[in-house]
Amino acid sequence: MRKVITFSLGILAIFLGIILVTVAGNGSREIAGAQVAQQGAQHGEEQEKDVADAEQEPGTTASQNESEVIQPAAGSGGGNYPAGSESTNPQASKSSTSQVFVPPSRGYWIEVIIAEQRVRIYHDGDLIKDWPASTGTPDKPTPTGVFAIQNRGEWFFSEKYQQGGRWWVSFKDWGVYLFHSVPMDRQQNIIEAEAARLGTPASHGCVRLATENAKWIYDHIPQGAPVYIH
Repeated sequence: MRKVITFSLGILAIFLGIILVTVAGNGSREIAGAQVAQQGAQHGEEQEKDVADAEQEPGTTASQNESEVIQPAAGSGGGNYPAGSESTNPQASKSSTSQVFVPPSRGYWIEVIIAEQRVRIYHDGDLIKDWPASTGTPDKPTPTGVFAIQNRGEWFFSEKYQQGGRWWVSFKDWGVYLFHSVPMDRQQNIIEAEAARLGTPASHGCVRLATENAKWIYDHIPQGAPVYIH
């Protein structure tokens, strides 16, 4: 009887051992499967990061890849020296547009005729002013094309040319190309030799006028009014 019981207990122990081995094996497989899944997820994240890094330029951050919009500086409306007036930059004097100019039927607009050295003012379609002017010399020409009145001031003086002008009104590049009076010295006295050249090409790119005519433009022509130079 004891032998039978011992034999039975031995078989039961073997059976329990088999069950424990099976359970342990399944647990190991589940742990291994979880580890594989975790590694796969990490690999996928690394691939996504690699793709994102490849799309970004080397050596830059995401914010550096965004386009920067730089706003042009607005010109001063006061009487300070307009930066770059009487320009000597030959590239800046090129025509700003190839469009055909259609004179407006309402409001003011200005015509500068280089061949005739004249400035003409129109209002509501009528010619109201016709003045002699001095545009740029051949090596420092006045730009041609269609422009618009910009900022203005009462006085400027160029240290480079030792000349200044009253009643300046910019028509291109916010203080680079101007309508202004005949040249003056530092004390705002008219330089007679320069004033005598009015009606001939004599400027460094601006449009010179008699002082009273420059003031008329300063007083009457609004910002945005068209300027047609040809």
